[in-house]
Amino acid sequence: MDNFPNQVGPVQGGPPQQPFMFSQPEAEETSFDFWGVLNRRKWLVFLGLITGMAIGGLVFAKSDTIYESTVGVKIEPKEPPHMKLTGTDVFRTEVNMVHHEKLIGQEVVVKQCLAKNNMMNLPSFDGIPKDDIAKEVIDNLVISADRDAPYIYELRYRSTNAKDSAVILNQLIQTYEEDLKLQYENENLEFINVLKKFEDTFTTKYENAQAKLNELILQHDSFVYKDGNTIHDRLMIDLAAQVQQMQGELSQLLIINERNLKAFEEGPGGIADRVWNLRQDGLISLREHFLNGENRNNPLESMEAEIRTLKGELFAMTQQLGSGHPNVEQLRLRVKYLQNEQKQMLAAIDAGEEVEDDVVTDDIMLRRFQEHTQEQIVDLRQRVEEASASHDLHAARALQLSTINRQIEIQQDQCDEIRDMLRISEKKMLELDPNMDLARHNQLEGFRFQRLSIAEEGEHVWPVLPLLLGIGGLLGSLAGFGLGCLVELADKTFHNPDEIIRQLHVPLIGHVPVIGQGKRYLVEGSLIEPIVCTYHRPKSQVSEAFRAVRTALYFNTQGKQHSVIQVTSPTPGDGKSTLASNLAVSIAQSGKRVLLVDADMRRPRQHSTFNVTSKQGFATVLSGDSHWRECVFEVEEIEGLSLMPCGAKPQNPAELCSSPQVKDLIAEMREEFDFVIIDTPPLLAVTDACPIAARVDGVVLCLRIKKNVRVSAERSTEMLRNLGANCLGLVVNGVGAQSGYGSQYTYGAYRAGYSYNGYGYGYGYGYGYGTGGKYYEEDKKGRKVAPSTPRIGAEAEPLEQ
Repeated sequence: MDNFPNQVGPVQGGPPQQPFMFSQPEAEETSFDFWGVLNRRKWLVFLGLITGMAIGGLVFAKSDTIYESTVGVKIEPKEPPHMKLTGTDVFRTEVNMVHHEKLIGQEVVVKQCLAKNNMMNLPSFDGIPKDDIAKEVIDNLVISADRDAPYIYELRYRSTNAKDSAVILNQLIQTYEEDLKLQYENENLEFINVLKKFEDTFTTKYENAQAKLNELILQHDSFVYKDGNTIHDRLMIDLAAQVQQMQGELSQLLIINERNLKAFEEGPGGIADRVWNLRQDGLISLREHFLNGENRNNPLESMEAEIRTLKGELFAMTQQLGSGHPNVEQLRLRVKYLQNEQKQMLAAIDAGEEVEDDVVTDDIMLRRFQEHTQEQIVDLRQRVEEASASHDLHAARALQLSTINRQIEIQQDQCDEIRDMLRISEKKMLELDPNMDLARHNQLEGFRFQRLSIAEEGEHVWPVLPLLLGIGGLLGSLAGFGLGCLVELADKTFHNPDEIIRQLHVPLIGHVPVIGQGKRYLVEGSLIEPIVCTYHRPKSQVSEAFRAVRTALYFNTQGKQHSVIQVTSPTPGDGKSTLASNLAVSIAQSGKRVLLVDADMRRPRQHSTFNVTSKQGFATVLSGDSHWRECVFEVEEIEGLSLMPCGAKPQNPAELCSSPQVKDLIAEMREEFDFVIIDTPPLLAVTDACPIAARVDGVVLCLRIKKNVRVSAERSTEMLRNLGANCLGLVVNGVGAQSGYGSQYTYGAYRAGYSYNGYGYGYGYGYGYGTGGKYYEEDKKGRKVAPSTPRIGAEAEPLEQ
C-alpha cells in the first residue's frame, strides 16, 4: 500500500484521474426518504400513537352505548293489474320496479307507525321533541336490498335502548305490510271502473274503423294475383313492351324511307344502287329467282323456301340479341316484304296474269317498295299512339288501386288492434268482477309479504374499544409522522452521505466513527495521548477509517511526492485536530516522511497530543523570532513523523497567517517532507485558516454531524470556493454519536465503497470474515485508559475530538 499511490499516478498526456470518494461526487436527486424520516423521528410517531390511543379510550368512555336490532323480510310481487296492448302496456302497476328499501323509511310511513302503535313514549325517545322523533327514527334506520335475491330486504335499527330497537323494527314492518294491502284493494276497484270506460270507448272506435274498412274494400274491385299485382299492372307491363317494340320497327322504316327518297333525288343511278342494296338486304325479291336457273318454272316455291329460311334466322337472332336489336328489326322487315310480294304474286296468278319481272324497271320497283314502306309507317304510328294511351290508363288505375290497398292494410291493422284491446278488456273484466270478494282480490294482486326473521333485543355495537384504539392509534401515528416530516423540513442536519455530496458539491472521502472512552487504549510507556488510535490500536476499525482517508489523499494528490494538506473544520468541536494527528500518523506508518504543523494559534492541541514542550513553533517562525528547522521535533515513538508545535500564543494570529512568510515557509517544508499536514483553526470561528487555504496544495474539511451543521458546512465550502482553494474532500467525524445521521449507515454495519477510476471493492467494518471471526482484531496490548485517569504532561485544555 505504501508505494501504491506512486504506481497509479496520472498517465502522461492523459486527463487527470478522479479523486477517491465513497460515492459519486454529484449524487442524483433522490425521492422522499420515508424510512429515514421514520427512523429519525420515531419518537414523534410513538408519541402520536400513544396520544391517539388515549383519545380513542377517552371517546370510548364518553360515548353512549348503542344497540342494534336486525330483521329480514321478503316482499315478492304478484301479477299486477294491467292490460297489455299492441306494442305497449296501459294501466299497469309496475310492482317489479318498486324500491321498497326507499319506501319503508319514508317519513309518512314512520309517522303512521309511531301514531298507530303509540310509540312516542318509548324510553329511547326521552328528551327528544315529538316533532323530531320521526326524523330520529329515519336517521337510525338502515334498509338494504340483497343483490343476489332482489325481493329480500334487511332492516337494521340502532337505539340507546336494546328493547326499543326491536319494538320499532317489528311495528314498522307490520305497518308497511298493512299499507301495501290497503293500497292494492283501492287500486283494484279503481281499475275496474277504468276498464268499463275503456271498453265503451274502444267499442265505438272499432265500429267506425270496420265501416271504413268495408268502404275501402268496395273501392278495390280488381283481381289481385299471388305476386301482389293486379290485371292493370300486368297489362301495363305488356303494353310497355309492345310500344318499345313498335317504336323500334318505326325507326327502321323511317331510315329506309329516308334512303329511298334520297335515291329518287339522285336520279336513275341512285335508284339502281338503292334497288341493288335492297335486293342485297333481301327487302326486294331477286329477279334471278324468276328468270334464271332451276327455279324459273316455280318462283313461288323458291320464295316460300326463302321465307322459311329467314324466319328461322329471325327466331335464332331474336333469342340471341333480343327483339329490339336493329339487326333483328331489319330481318323482320325483310320477311314481311317477301310475304307481301308472295301475296301479290299469288293474286296475279289467281287473276290469270303471267308473272314477268322483265317489264318491271328499277324505278317502278323502288316506287312500289316506297309506297309499301309509307303504309307501314302510318300503320305503326297509329298503333304506337293507341298502345301508349292504353298504357297510361292502366298505369293510373294501378296507382289508384295501390293507394287503396295500402289504406286497406292500415285500416285492417287498426281494426285488429282495437279488437285485441277489447278482448283483453273483456278478459280483465271477468278476472276483476266488482262483485268479487276483496280477499280474492288480495290473492290475485299486490305483494306476498313474508317475514324471514323477528327483530330481537338489540346487540351492543358501539362503542368498540379495540376499534377506537386502532383508529386513534393509526390517526395519531399519521399525525406524528406528518409532524416529523415538518420537523425534517426545518432540520438543518445532514441525514446521509448523499445529502452531503448533493448540498456541498464536495467529494466525501471518509467516515470516522466516534472514539468512546471505553475503546481508548494506551501503549505501555507511551507518552502519546490515547486519542491517536492509529498508533495505540492500529488494527482497529477506527484506525482503518483514518487509513481510508489517507488512501483518498494519495489519489487526490495524484501520486505527487510532496504535498501540503490543510485540515480544518467549519466550527469548533468538529474533531479536526484529532483527524490531523491520526492522518499524519497513518501516512508516516506507510513509509512517508510527514511533518505535522500545529497552525491553530488560538487553541493549539498537537504539542499536548504528542507530549512535545517548546516555546518555539509556528507562531515564532512567522514572527521572525526563530527558524523553522529549529522548531521541528521528531516523534520518537513513530518513525517518519515530525511535529512543529504552535509555540507561544501570539497576540496577532490573524496577521501572522496573512503574512508573506507563510508562502515561503510552506514552499520550504514541501521540499523537505513528503507530506505536510497543517492543523488550522475552524473557518467560521476565525479568519486564520483562510490565507493558509489559498496557499496549500489541498484542503480537507472535517465535519461533525450536529444541529444546524448544514448551514455552517455550506458557508465553509462557499468560503473555500471564493478563496480558490482546492478542497480535496470532506471527512464526517464522530459517526454513531448522532442518531439523525445515516440511520442506515451505522458504522457497525457501514459498508464503505472504494472506487479507483471505475474499479472498486468494499469492506464491511464489523462483519465476520472467513472462519476466523472479525477481519480486524482489536489490539489488546497496553493498558486501557480510564476516563478519570489524567495523562502525565497533558494540559488542562478541553479535548477536541
